[in-house]
Amino acid sequence: MKITEVMNSRKLFQATVRLQASSRSPITTAKTAIYAENALQATPLPTRQFGERSVLSIAICEDGENEDMLETEGTNTLSASELQVKSLSNRAKQLTQQAKQTKARQGLIKAQETLRVANAGSSHVQR
Repeated sequence: MKITEVMNSRKLFQATVRLQASSRSPITTAKTAIYAENALQATPLPTRQFGERSVLSIAICEDGENEDMLETEGTNTLSASELQVKSLSNRAKQLTQQAKQTKARQGLIKAQETLRVANAGSSHVQR
């Protein structure tokens, strides 16, 4: 059997996996390439390497598409403490916005009352 026969029969699959170095480190997703003859052969490879619950998806790359994906693409997921800080920051922004809206509403009510008083005073003068 020639090497070209072996290489041509294999297809490129892309597996998206979840990675976490330790329980305290953030979770990262990465894409990795797998060469196999079919999807049934491609599935156990990342499952054994990364763990059954860590494999998010496996897809075939048609006609050499995405061959540059051999570089790891990663997106960081925030840790629990980072999520808590972000949540508190978002809540502070929300409360600040609510305070501004309340002040604006109170200012509007005060202006309307001033206008009512001014209109009431001018209507008494005209009669």
